[in-house]
Amino acid sequence: MKEFEIKKIIVPIIVAISLFAGFYFGYEYVTEPKIVDGVVSKNIDDEGNPTEITKTFSPEDSVHFSAKQNRFWIKKAQIVWYKGEIKTENRLFVEKEVSVNEAGYFSTKLADLEGLEEGRYGVTIYVDGKEVMETKAVFDVKQ
Repeated sequence: MKEFEIKKIIVPIIVAISLFAGFYFGYEYVTEPKIVDGVVSKNIDDEGNPTEITKTFSPEDSVHFSAKQNRFWIKKAQIVWYKGEIKTENRLFVEKEVSVNEAGYFSTKLADLEGLEEGRYGVTIYVDGKEVMETKAVFDVKQ
């Protein structure tokens, strides 16, 4: 085979593979979660990173929720706190337009209640204005 004939065959194959890979990775990037790694912690450091990550709190503890921004264009989120199962009827409150911090986390603190009751709690996060849950965390409050 001549060199020209080989190029005639290989170039379209390389173009087809490149297009397929581009579409595949582009689709994955757009459709995968935009906010990930939701955790509850007892504190957040000065840079906005969660510290003292745990799933068990005492009624006097501060409960912080943090979730990592996974797409640079997502700047606002909505965070929903629950008492009991993660169901609409169990919502404690909704925080709208929570901004991403410099560390790339959406972070908030469970509102200062006069001590939390014992039980199971949950928290979810949504891209602001969307109805698809991105990530969640479940935790317990015990004496």
